[in-house]
Amino acid sequence: MNLKTICLTTFTCLSITACSTTLTNPNAPIVLEQHKNISAEPTTKHNLARLIKQQNNCVIEFTGNFQTGKATEHWIFKGDQLISAFSNVNAEVENKQTIFDVQNAEKQINFTALKNNFKKSNLDKCL
Repeated sequence: MNLKTICLTTFTCLSITACSTTLTNPNAPIVLEQHKNISAEPTTKHNLARLIKQQNNCVIEFTGNFQTGKATEHWIFKGDQLISAFSNVNAEVENKQTIFDVQNAEKQINFTALKNNFKKSNLDKCL
């Protein structure tokens, strides 16, 4: 065999081995479902709602785009229990984070409305 063939064979074998032994993180968050332009409050030009499975809970990440910036809400829950929620606003006029009172009836209604955008089979993975 010539040197070129030996090098090519060695490189191919190493590449296949590297790909097959790449470690994955079993605790990495997984996007279970996502939807664009859902009906939600606050009303936005374009929005994206994602249901994300984490190791011990789930998160609904809602990002809404406004004329002057965007807001991203994170609703962290397990089963039907809302654990915490907060919003990050990144706009021309302000950049701030707001932590929601998860006991507030209006926030509970908003959380339920967001959850209703996702399939029950995916929400069941959040128990």
